[in-house]
Amino acid sequence: MKAIMIILIILVVLFLLTVLIYWFNLDTKIVKAIEKPMMKHYDSIKRDNRL
Repeated sequence: MKAIMIILIILVVLFLLTVLIYWFNLDTKIVKAIEKPMMKHYDSIKRDNRL
């Protein structure tokens, strides 16, 4: 019974975490925050063919 309660608590916490991420649009904010460093890295990669 104790194991079932622990699993239930973990599931509720994960559900609340996903609701908060959705509610505050945190996934888009994280992607926006790492976009500049990623673009800087991508632009610095040497390429064989120029467009």
